[in-house]
Amino acid sequence: MRPIFKYKDNPIRERGASAVEFAILLPVLVVLIFGIVEFAIAFNNYITITHAAREGVRKAAVDLYNPELKEYIKEKAIPLQLTDEDIVIEVDTVEDPPLIGDPVSVEITYNFELSIPLVGSWDIPLKNKAVMRLENYAQ
Repeated sequence: MRPIFKYKDNPIRERGASAVEFAILLPVLVVLIFGIVEFAIAFNNYITITHAAREGVRKAAVDLYNPELKEYIKEKAIPLQLTDEDIVIEVDTVEDPPLIGDPVSVEITYNFELSIPLVGSWDIPLKNKAVMRLENYAQ
């Protein structure tokens, strides 16, 4: 008895199989690669605002009433475009004027737009707060 179907290793029949598999897998790979890159950029922005908050609170601890304090923090956050509304400087005290040793804090909030092709985009709020003790007080 002869088999109805003969299985042969025919490369002509499988010529387009790898192209079809690649076409199916390509969108998944693109989304994965862009997701990794966007996450790395978001993490870099978070590190940048962490550094700017730490530098800003250090400057505030020694020179609290410096009128250029927010500009100094913005310079430390380059390449991010921070506004004055993104930066909050507070002294946690009940005394007026604050005393040496009172905690001073700098909080920075930055909205990062995460955009992944074929999936969409979202605004992710990045926030960091640094606190130090007031070392010098001059009004």
